[in-house]
Formats: sequence, structure tokens, C-alpha cells
Amino acid sequence: MLDWGWDALEDYPGAGKQWAARCVHCGVIKPKKLAHVQRGRGGCTSCAGRDITDEAARQLMAKADLQPLVDYPGSLQPWLCRCLRCGHIGTPTYAKVRTRGHQCWSCRSEKIADALRLDEEQAIASMLEKALDPLVAYPGSTELPWKARCMTCETVLDPGPTLHNIRGTQGGCPTCAERGINPAKPGYLYLVVHHTYQALKWGIANTEQRLSQHLSQGWELHARWDFDLTGDAWAFERQVKAWVRGQGIPRALKADEMKYRGHTETAFLSDISLQLVQKYIESLIGRSPDVPPKA
Repeated sequence: MLDWGWDALEDYPGAGKQWAARCVHCGVIKPKKLAHVQRGRGGCTSCAGRDITDEAARQLMAKADLQPLVDYPGSLQPWLCRCLRCGHIGTPTYAKVRTRGHQCWSCRSEKIADALRLDEEQAIASMLEKALDPLVAYPGSTELPWKARCMTCETVLDPGPTLHNIRGTQGGCPTCAERGINPAKPGYLYLVVHHTYQALKWGIANTEQRLSQHLSQGWELHARWDFDLTGDAWAFERQVKAWVRGQGIPRALKADEMKYRGHTETAFLSDISLQLVQKYIESLIGRSPDVPPKA
């Protein structure tokens, strides 16, 4: 028992019987069975984060400068939190925060930007590699937009892409290449409904094109919330998904039923109502939709 970190509090009752013991690491008292410990099942679930109260979990998050916005979901589940350093919303897990400390997509982006900082010659070379001709001087940061002309289709990008994206996998010109979602740019969280499928869908986007794609396939906009940073919208979207799936509600559509993807964020109206999902999103964000439902 001591080898596994358990201090027995009573006389040995037998290998298969419960034995009250205190964890020498965290102090929690639990009933253990010697037979289980001998088979390698003697770890402390409290130390592992699998057996912890909401209050204790919140205390650990607070020490890491994170403010939980919903109840503790479990050590490995995304937990909607506000970063107390920069104010942005994210979904770290208790287990990762316990192991690595402060977790925030926005704070991490700033560290990455510093690491990727380039001189002007290197910056221009990165743009030219993606067939982008800079039209103004290098702004001096990998996170600032850089006005440029696409050397393939001659489109002038203003505001242009950031070097952070250029040096990643998102490419440059949105006309020539499919553009991913940039968490550092403005975006929105949307809620749409498809009456033929009798389904609803939530999602996020950086551009109006994304919503137009869904509307062209028969979806109707029900509500929309705008954000200065899409990264914040993404955190709320992830929490909505965890909440819906946590009730045992499956996705409504298959991948081949959605031309423009997004089937993993769907649910049948017979399983959950549009109004209930909207009300839950409003409770998370703390405000009504910027584009409200039609009367």
C-alpha cells in the first residue's frame, strides 16, 4: 500500500475487502482493496483529476488565471473558461491545466508570434513563396495584416494576410486557395435550421461566404452572434457541442449530405429545439443575437 502512496488507517481486513487509507500526496481518504492495488489499480483518482469536486477544480483553474464559466465537466473534457490575463474565452481541460499550467489560445498566439518574428528580407521572401507581392512596407509583426497583390490572379488583398498565416498552412490569396478560419480575425457564431431535414446546425466563420454556402443548400439563418476574434466564438461553439452531445443527442446528418461540410455540428429538431439551443448560447455569451430570429 505504501509503495502506491497509501497510508492504511485501520487493521488489514483481507485482500478482497475495502481498506480505509489516506493518499500521502493529496490527503484524500478512500476505501482501497489490496487485491486491486497488487494488480496495478492502486493509483489515486483525486491526484489524477478524475475524482475531484467542482470547487476544488475551480480553485486549480483560478491559480492558473482561468475563470470557469460552466460547471466542472470532468478532467479530460473541454471546460469553457475566461482567461484572466487577456480576457478571451477558451476551452482548456482540467487535466492539461493541472499538468502544464495556464492554457489560452490567445496568450499562446502571442508567444508564437514572438517566436516567428522576422526581419523585412525574410518577411518578403515568405510572401513571395506564396505568390504574394507586398504593396507596402513590412508592418513589423507576424500578426499584422500586410497589403499585397496576388501574383496569380492579380487580386489586391487589403487587408492582406498575416505572416503567421502565410508561414502556416492557410495559404495566401482566398481567391486562389481555400482559406481556413483565423482565430485572430473577427468572426461570428451562427445558428441555422433546415426544415426539409428537420435539423439545426451551429457553427463559426470568418467570412460571409461560409454562411452563404449553407444558405444555398436550403439552410435558413436563425440567429448570429458577432465577435471581434473568431477564437472566442470557437470556444463557445465547442461548449455548445459538448452540451448537446452530453445529453446523448447524436448528429443529424452524414458528411455526404452536406456539400460544404459541418455535419458534426448538427442535431434533429425532434431531439432538441431551436429555441433551447439559442437560449443556451445566450446564457453562455451573456447577450442576445446580433442578428435575431425572424418574427
